[in-house]
Amino acid sequence: MAAYEDIVNLALRRSLFYPASEIYANAPAGMYDYGPFGAAIRRKIADQWRKHLVQKENFLEIDGALIMPEDVFKASGHLTNFNDPVTQCKKCNTIHRADKLLEETTKKPYKEAMPVQELTQGLREHNLKCPKCKGELMDVKQFNMMVKADVGVGQKASCYLRPESCQTIFTNWDRLVKTMRVKLPKGVSQIGKVFRNEISPRQTLIRQVEFNQSESEVFFDPQEVNTIEHWEEVKDYKLRIQKADSNKTEDITADKLVKDKLVSGKLIAYYLARTQQLFEKLGIPVQNMRFRQLDDTERAFYAKEAYDFEVQTSLGWMELAANNYRTDYDLKGHANISKKDLNHTREDGSKFIPHIWEISIGFDRAFYAILEHSYNKQKERTWLSLPPTLAPIMAGIFPLLSNKPELVKKAEEVFAELQDCYDVQYDATGSIGKRYARMDEIGVPWCITIDFDSIKNEDVTIRARDSTAQKRIKIKDLRDTLYQLITGKISL
Repeated sequence: MAAYEDIVNLALRRSLFYPASEIYANAPAGMYDYGPFGAAIRRKIADQWRKHLVQKENFLEIDGALIMPEDVFKASGHLTNFNDPVTQCKKCNTIHRADKLLEETTKKPYKEAMPVQELTQGLREHNLKCPKCKGELMDVKQFNMMVKADVGVGQKASCYLRPESCQTIFTNWDRLVKTMRVKLPKGVSQIGKVFRNEISPRQTLIRQVEFNQSESEVFFDPQEVNTIEHWEEVKDYKLRIQKADSNKTEDITADKLVKDKLVSGKLIAYYLARTQQLFEKLGIPVQNMRFRQLDDTERAFYAKEAYDFEVQTSLGWMELAANNYRTDYDLKGHANISKKDLNHTREDGSKFIPHIWEISIGFDRAFYAILEHSYNKQKERTWLSLPPTLAPIMAGIFPLLSNKPELVKKAEEVFAELQDCYDVQYDATGSIGKRYARMDEIGVPWCITIDFDSIKNEDVTIRARDSTAQKRIKIKDLRDTLYQLITGKISL
């Protein structure tokens, strides 16, 4: 596993990601752009999320607005509860996240949901000063992270940029029920940009103002929380769980989670299992992941139960996905403010507001964690051992020598043959070793070289990224061979 600095250096060198508007010295912190290869990797992570946590679960996917009216966030509670604890330096006026400052300085757990009085007491007990100028720190207070975005030319409508992507799912729910023949339980998903006035944007993709989030909200009847299709597929699957009252991680089957009442029902255990399985497919080793059960002081204001899915990184355990039992909090709030009846009717005629289980994934953090876990360095060689499904390019196509027209012509033919099926890149610049190195650093799993034997025998050399093993393959078999390599049916 790489160090944080290794990933940032690689990202800048290969334009995976970099600061937004970086040619301007006054560009705000907390915003990052993705370059061509980084954007491709992130898109393929999204493809795997869509395949394994949307399509296979028969969820609906929407694409909601980024700007929403103030009433939405009155209903959701964000205008009063979406806060971070902050302290300000009396000398230089710098604002700091109080919980993070305490955690980093004392190496003890301080949580953002703790009362401001306790956090202030922590500052005083440890005699903490401003990290910037050593000035005295003020008492801790709450700071609302919403980003205001009033809309209109004349009379402005009071609006906000969404701080999470789930609220558009909740405001869409009434229409989806009417138009999509919804039968509970039913998941609704979306992926997109969200915005938070982060106090201390830092560590590149880890803490941003503008970032990417995917959310799946599973609507269900609370009386049917133990009814879930395909339960037998995950019943004996082991999840990595750290209980709220423990410091160790245990392997606990989905069935035992339910029997030990660590979750409210099978539906919740099922989607915890599906979440862990998704990250396995994204290349995170099981031993480096866990679901950390949150206690009363850590859960979000809307959550009855919560498990943070975390991954071990060089920066410590990093939360990649929030898993929350939101009960009927959201739909009830929106019904009260909008005056819309959001009740669902059971077969016996009784009415209820659906409950919600949430899987909320921070995509930029997931992107970073995947890079770190796929990073390898051996002497002068660096490579990303990304799963083939996440590689920005499936194969590099190289003529052995760029000054030999017959090799260039044949390589261009191979490139054209594969281009309509796979993400491939033609490269004739530099030595063959340098071309291999460029492909390795961005995680390309195979390189295909056309040499003089290729002219005579209509075959090529295919090289594997991780093992550097090479094999001769007939050009006519290349499409099928790549497919079998991608799907894991064969290896070099």
